[in-house]
Parts: sequence; structure tokens; C-alpha cells
Amino acid sequence: MILRSKMHRLVPMLALSMTLAMAASAHAGTDVSLQINFGSTPHWVAVPGTSVREIRQGDRTDYDMFQYGRSYYAYNNGNGRWYSSRRSRGRFIMIDDRSVPRDLRRVPRSNWRNYPAAWDGQRSGGSSASMMVNFGSTPHWAGVSGTRVEVVSAAERPDYDVFRYGNSYYAYNSNRWYTSSRESGQFTAIEDRSVPSELSKVPRNQWRNYPASWQSQDQDQHPNGNPPGWDKKNGVPPGQDKKNRNHHGNG
Repeated sequence: MILRSKMHRLVPMLALSMTLAMAASAHAGTDVSLQINFGSTPHWVAVPGTSVREIRQGDRTDYDMFQYGRSYYAYNNGNGRWYSSRRSRGRFIMIDDRSVPRDLRRVPRSNWRNYPAAWDGQRSGGSSASMMVNFGSTPHWAGVSGTRVEVVSAAERPDYDVFRYGNSYYAYNSNRWYTSSRESGQFTAIEDRSVPSELSKVPRNQWRNYPASWQSQDQDQHPNGNPPGWDKKNGVPPGQDKKNRNHHGNG
């Protein structure tokens, strides 16, 4: 009778021990928090075309980290999970993928250490998520009058349009926009709304293929096809020397 009573108490205790052991094992398999430390204060910079800030390349940890609003987000490629915190260092708590701000998806692939695998193939329209940009030699960039945009000379251009604005490069090909932090290599597809408005100031005759969605807007602003001060006969900006005139009008 005594033995049966002891066994009656022992069975629930064994069941509880097994439950705790399974919970501990599950916790070990998926880290619910992430500890992030920096050797020194990191330098944050804005990601062009977004409301996101990222850490300068030389100051980064092994994780991809971004600031959006008042929160910080870290992506751990080891387990493919996202973490968030109100502080840039210390303990980050795991969050559901649905809690990740959509603006982070606009960060060009070239800005990541490890681009989230779950985001591949999710670009709209089924178009290619990236393209390769290569020049035969180091291209020569020249400023576009009246803008802060630079363009490659006509003789050095590929079959698509490539521009430099700030610290980023933008390519327009087959009705899609791509961007990169480098002038050559893999460019990542971006949405039209992520394209800096400054690029729309580049005159139509500086393009190989002018975006169709911009044509009506351009005609409203400049009915004659060129902004005031342009040489309508030769299609070159004011101040452009005659030596380079024949490089324009090919786009």
C-alpha cells in the first residue's frame, strides 16, 4: 500500500521533469534574445531612398543592424530570425517576421552582410531581383547641369541607363530600377517610389530609355522637351563645351 502511494506521487513528478526538459531543449534550439555589443560607438548613416539608418561598414557586427524610427532591428543569419530593441546595444528580443517594418525591405541587397533568404523572389511583377552592371574600364562621370546627379559619358555607357547620386548608383533597365553602393557588380531591384526624385530632373536627352511613367510629368513641366537655358538645336545643357556635344542625344 505504501509503495503504491509513493508511485502515485512519483509519476506526476516525472511527467513535470520531462516537460521542463523539453522546454529547455526548445529554448536552446531557438535563441529568444540576442546580445549585441560594439567595441566603440558605431557610426550610423542614412540609406538613400528610405527612412532607415544603417551602421557604417567598418563598424558593423556579425549581424545586420538597422534603425527605423525609435527602434533598432537586428537580423541573425544563423537562425534566420529578427530581433528588436529600443537601444542599439545590449539585449535584443526576438520578434515575428510580420513585426519587421516594411521599409527595411527597401534597403538594397548590396548593403547587407546576409540578405534574408525569406525575402528572395518577393519582388513585385516577377521581374529579376538583381542585375549585373559592368563597364569595360573605369567610367568617367560628369555632372548633369541643374542637378546633383552624375552620368557616364555616352561613349562609355552600357545598353541601359546608369546614374550616380550621393553615395549610391542607380540603373534603369527594362522598365525596372536597380541600385547599389558600387558602380559595378550586382545591383538590387527597388520599387519606383524608392528612386530619388533628383533623377527625374535629368533631361530626357541624357537617357537611353526614358521612363515611360515620367513622360507625362516631364511634358507638363517642360513642354518643349528641355528645361530653360538648354541649346534646343544641339540638345546640350548651358555651359557644355562643343567638344562633348556629339556625346549627347544618343539616349
